[in-house]
Order: sequence, then C-alpha cells, then structure tokens
Amino acid sequence: MIKLFTLENLSAFSADTVYKICLSLEKFGLTEDNVYTFDSYEEMYDAAISALQGAERIIIAADAADYNGVKSDLISKMFLDEYSCPNIAEKISQCHDGTADVNMAAQCLLPRGALFHLSTDGLYSGFTCRVLNGTLSLLPLDFNRVDAVLASFSQEVLETRAQAPQSVEEDEIPENEEEQTEESKGFDFALSVNNMVSQLIRLEKSVAFATGEATMEIYNLYNRVEGLSDVANFVEIVDDVDDGENAEEVTESESVKTVRHAREAMFNTDSDFGAAISDVLTMQDDEGVTNYFVYVAIAEKKISKAKKINTTNPDDLKLLLPHCIAILCDTLSEKLDALLEKQEKEREEAEAAAAASKKGKKEEKKLSKGMIAFAAVILVLAAVTPIIIISSIWNKENNTPTQPSQFMNQTTTQPYISVPQTTAQAFPGITESQNVNAVVPDNNNLVPREPTATDISAASTAAPAPSKSGKFTFYVFGYGHGVGMSQNGANYLANQGWNYAQILANYYYGTVLVSGDTYPTTINYNGTDYKTREFLASSLESEMGGSFHKEALKAQAVALYTFAKYNKFRLTTASNAFGKQASSACYEAVDEVMKYGLYVAIYPGTEAALTPFHAISAGKTTSYYNVWGGTAVTYLAGGRPSYGDYEAKDFKTTYSITSDELKSIVKSKLKVELSGDPSTWITIMSHDSVINENIGYVSSMNVGGKIISGNEFRTSVLEGKIRSHCFMMVYTPDGQ
Repeated sequence: MIKLFTLENLSAFSADTVYKICLSLEKFGLTEDNVYTFDSYEEMYDAAISALQGAERIIIAADAADYNGVKSDLISKMFLDEYSCPNIAEKISQCHDGTADVNMAAQCLLPRGALFHLSTDGLYSGFTCRVLNGTLSLLPLDFNRVDAVLASFSQEVLETRAQAPQSVEEDEIPENEEEQTEESKGFDFALSVNNMVSQLIRLEKSVAFATGEATMEIYNLYNRVEGLSDVANFVEIVDDVDDGENAEEVTESESVKTVRHAREAMFNTDSDFGAAISDVLTMQDDEGVTNYFVYVAIAEKKISKAKKINTTNPDDLKLLLPHCIAILCDTLSEKLDALLEKQEKEREEAEAAAAASKKGKKEEKKLSKGMIAFAAVILVLAAVTPIIIISSIWNKENNTPTQPSQFMNQTTTQPYISVPQTTAQAFPGITESQNVNAVVPDNNNLVPREPTATDISAASTAAPAPSKSGKFTFYVFGYGHGVGMSQNGANYLANQGWNYAQILANYYYGTVLVSGDTYPTTINYNGTDYKTREFLASSLESEMGGSFHKEALKAQAVALYTFAKYNKFRLTTASNAFGKQASSACYEAVDEVMKYGLYVAIYPGTEAALTPFHAISAGKTTSYYNVWGGTAVTYLAGGRPSYGDYEAKDFKTTYSITSDELKSIVKSKLKVELSGDPSTWITIMSHDSVINENIGYVSSMNVGGKIISGNEFRTSVLEGKIRSHCFMMVYTPDGQ
C-alpha cells in the first residue's frame, strides 16, 4: 500500500495537486484514504521514519516554496549521502536561458543512489530511494510540473514493482501472472542497486562482482546509478572445474563454485566484499517436477555464504535473475546497515565514556571551588544588603513606583485572513446574500467555449518555397503579457455573478485575501507622491474605466494596491496606467477596498503577493516564468481559465510586416544581421499550448541565431505592434 504524507494547511493550488496525484496513482492503490496530513514538517518526518522502519512505501508531497528545504531535511534526517544530479542540471539549462536566479545547488540536490523523476523544466524534480526497510519518494506540489514527475515515477517505480515479486518466502519466488517488459526489467532492481551503492559510499567500502549473465545487468546501470563505478569492480573468473555428472553433485558444486567466484573476485581486486550469481540451473525431483534455481553468494574476509533461490513455475524464469540481483544487493545493504549501526554504537559509547570522564574531572574542580564560591557569596551579600535597604527606603520616601516590564499591556492584532476553501465563508464587503459558496462557483454556463476554427485559423504552415523577400503575418491572441488577472475576464465573471474575492482567487490561484491593512497616506509614481485614494482611483479609471462591473473594479483595485505594496509603494509608468480623471464608480470601488484594508497575500502568511494584470488573455493565463523568466512563482503558474476572453471583440488580431522592415528592426534591436531565405529567419522553439498544440504563449524563439523570449520579441523588437506573445507566425514570399 502507498501512503502519501503532506501538510494539513495547503493552498488551494497545492491541494488540487494532491488530488491530481491521487487520481494519477489510484490504479496503484493510492486513494484519498491513504493521504495523511500533518501540522508541521517535523511531525511528518517522525511519521515517515516510523513508516520506513516498518517497510512501507511512502510519498512525501511538499509545496514548491518548501520543496528544496524539505529535500535537504530528508537527506539529513535519514542519514543519506547527497550529490548533485547532472541530469537535472542539464534539463534546467536546456529549458532556462539563464540560470542566475535559479538555486542550482538546491534544485539538483539528491540522495546518492536515488532514482530521479524529471519535471518538464527540471525544477522541483522528484526522487525515489530505499530508506531503512522501506521506500521513500518526494514529489512537488506544483500543479503544472507534477505531470512529468508522476509519469516518470509511475513508469520507473510503480509499474515495475507491480509486475515483479517483492518478497521471497523460504527462497521461493511467488507466482506472477503479469509479464515484465525488457524496458522495465532493469528498473526492478535499480532501487536495490542504488541503495547498496549509497551504503558502500557512506562506509567507504567496495564490492567486486564475478561477471555473469546477472551481474552484467548491474554493470549496465553504470550510466544510471551515480557512484556505481566508484565502489564496484567486475571481474571475469576463468573456471576449469569439472561440475560432475549427476544432479546432486551439480547442486553442491554450483553452490561451492558460486562462493568461490565471489571470494576470488574480492581477493583479486582487494575489495571489502565479493559477490556472484550463478546461471539458472535445473533439476527434476522424484515426481518429475522441474525445479529452477540460482545461487547468490556474498563473500567477506572471514565468512562467505550462498543462498539458493528457486521456483517451479517456468513463467517466472524471466524474473528469476532480476529478482536474484535485488536479493544480492539488499542482503549486502543489510550487512552494511548492521556495520553502520555497530560503528554508530561504538562512537556513542566512546563519546559517553569521554563525557563521563570529563564530567568527573569537572565535579572534582567544582567541589574544590565550591567552598571558595560560597564564602565569596556571603561576603558579597554582607556588603550589598545595606545598599539594597537604603535604596528601598529612598524609593518609598520619594514615592517612585518601579517601572513595569516593557512588554506589559501591549496588544497585537491579527489581520483577517480568508483562506480559499470549498465551504461557505464571508469576505469583507460582501453581503450575506452574496456570500461565497466556493472559490470557483459550480456553474456550467461559465465554462469557456473552445475557440472555433475561425478564431484560431491562420494561413498554411507548410514551408514556403525559397525566396529573397516576402511578408510576415502574425496571428495574435489576447492582449497583454497574459500573467495574472485578465481585466476583460474579470468583468465577464462579475457580470455572471462572481464577487471580487472569487475573481481574485481564480487568477491568483493559491493566495489568500487579507483585510485590516493600514494603507499609506501616499504612493510614489514616477518620483511624485500622490494621495493613495486619488492614485488608486485614477489608476483604476486608466486600467479599466467606470463602465466595468463594480465587483471587477474592486478586484482590480485590490490588485493595484497589492502590486504597489509588493513594490514598496514606489511605481513607474511601466507598472500600471495612471492619469485619467477618476469616475465616481472607481472612487466607490477604491473606498470599499480601503475601508477593509484589503490586499492579496502569499499563502499562508501575510506577505504581499505579486499581482500583475493584463487586458485580455488567450483564453487561459500564462506563467510568470514564460514572460519574465527567473524563479517560477507558484501562484502565477499559468493555465488559469479566463472565462469570457474568447468572446472579446479583439481576442484575435493580425499584424503584418515586410521581410525588409523586419530585417532592419532586428539589426537595430538585437544587433543580429538576417540573411538568406526569410522563411528561415525565425523559429518558434517552445510555447505553452494555451490555444492548441500549435499555438500558445511563446516562451522561446530563435531570431537569426539569437534565442529570446516571445514577450521580449513583442515588447523590445516589435515595440508592442503585436498585442500579445501568444501568436502564430506565417511567412509569405512575394508574388504569392
């Protein structure tokens, strides 16, 4: 049975990810009944250790904000060796143009010997490793990244384990009705090899394998198991021994031979351990039943032992050798665990003896100094007492009260925090009849329609014939950067009956709404201080206008104030629009927001969230990273449905530019000289597919050999002439 451990208080974003994990792993036995929640990570770690000691399989699911810290804690508390995974580093480098803002050391940290599960861009990748008697996996509560991690985890760990026998009773392999593919066979024992390697490295020990059909499968894991080449040797043993003629002699001689191979491999390489696995052998019993068996041997300097693994089911033959590899590695790991435990016990005993000796010496010194100290105290008290009495009399005569503690009579107030949830709750300024029934109301009428062919159609994407000049046409969807709240979408939702709290929860998914903040007197804009009320109202008029629904205006007002708070109340023209004379509708919205001191905070605290907004999305929002790069922001992960944006009049626009004009602009803006066939100048490398598999917000594109983001191309190269970086580009040669 699989158990999933996570925290009790999760954001809505993380809670949805837990639900997604349960759905994905339901066929492997993970249900919501097997999800265990804890008040703190420390409590979770204690429960995990207990479960692992009981040979259980557990998954720890950690929020992205805590993920790297949890990973480091697990490695430390489970006494695992750590290393930096080059595969994760390579994936991050491939997907992120710059890694200056990425903590590569934390992202790539793994327990040595663990199987890694890559995310889509490498960030917050998961892992699985053997710990104590069980298996531990760590998965990220990142709704968008967890899909790739789950696919790797399911394929490389759960599917293989479901197909392979997990235990041996009396050296027999249980019957197995399912077949195991060649691809999955290697992963059956990979965790066992990983754990063995981790233990060998920790204890600075080595093992030598006598080469054979089974042990060469371990050799083939060199490129996958970190550190295997450092602690394992593979030795070919040439054997001229006559195995005998009858079955009993074969049985005995094969056992002895396997042990001898293990010992020769150990001594020939001066390793700490030797290991060998025989070929699959057969023998018929008196009733004519064929037995299939394999010997597994481990040699140490003073003792060597072989174990017989057998089955009578011919269908198990494909699993017999992989199963023996797992037994060999697990047995050696148990020996190493016992050795480590012995070393730890000896160290603790030595430390205890040293501490006792040191304590005895201190007690002797204390005893000798005790009488001197006692005498000194008596003398001091004799001298100080008259002073204390005089001071008391002085205070009494002058009626001077003693000062109370600086902490007395102080009061603190906790801001009201409204946590997104599915039960009814009240938000400031919302009447009882408008009370929130859910963060996203269950209303099928609000599900956005899929764009029709006329919405997304563009000219043929077939490669044009080579040419010297032509025209580029950009088919553009949405208006603005696409991150955070869509103003058109907010207004559509408000007209459908949503209130400002629901709107904010939809777009800044996984945040909390806080009330009780004390708004500053002024906000600085382009170096000039403006009264907060007037600034917010003017910005609201400039961004939306008084014709928008009141609940949409309130949502925008909260986003405006939160954005200012996030930026320490110092804004510029690039931050948001400002300057229009505010209407009464905008003032009313601002007054209500200021009345309750509302702003959006990062869950579960009160730190102001980053709340960008834009005019019209491409039907769904895009991620912070897609636009600005750097470190991903969990509550701006993109993919949030923006109901109604498909219906906007300017949802789709087009922009055309000649190849000569584009060539001149690119040379000026990017210092890149475009030449040759214009159809080869620009290539869209990646996008988030918010429209369909061919169209999305462009995250990276190649312009004449220079890699830039789609948003940079929109804003810096074309200077906003295309309204969004969600676009499809078509080149048409002259004359066509």
